[in-house]
Amino acid sequence: METLSRIAVENKSHKEEHLEYLMLRFGKKVYQLAYYFLRDRQMAEDIYQEVFLRVYVNLDKFRQESSYYSWIYKITVNLCKDYLKSATFRRIVTVGTVKDFNESCRESNKLFEQVEGGEVFSHVMDLPEKYRVPICLYYIDDLPVSEISDILKISQNNVKIRLHRGREKLKKLLSGSTVNE
Repeated sequence: METLSRIAVENKSHKEEHLEYLMLRFGKKVYQLAYYFLRDRQMAEDIYQEVFLRVYVNLDKFRQESSYYSWIYKITVNLCKDYLKSATFRRIVTVGTVKDFNESCRESNKLFEQVEGGEVFSHVMDLPEKYRVPICLYYIDDLPVSEISDILKISQNNVKIRLHRGREKLKKLLSGSTVNE
């Protein structure tokens, strides 16, 4: 399918059709990944739109050294990390406490959380980002450790460590203890 996609990209008149295909194929996963990082539906929707804008602009530059899936996931991860570092995000967090921010995100996303598994998913979303994202990619998106390593730009051993530590922190959350970074 990727060879056929390359031919479509080479013909500029099909660029929009190719983007539509990629959005249909990977759109839900992009949105979910952004949500795993940001814990807010509105922010995840903004990232989703920005990801596919960048995909469209750079579609002809895609070198096929990896799959479209990995390429689009990397764009998503980078945009999420940039957003979390941005002044806009810091302003949102400093208006209230981090706890208030997490509670407001949880309240505004109850429907999404119910779809994603309810209470356990809610606790997964309470984990620090460095544990939350690998756990979501591994257990919810069923990605292998090697692909998570490639997407997050960390070693496979580091992915395994984060999965292990994340599971330990999740156990504490589920038993009622608090979790610190």
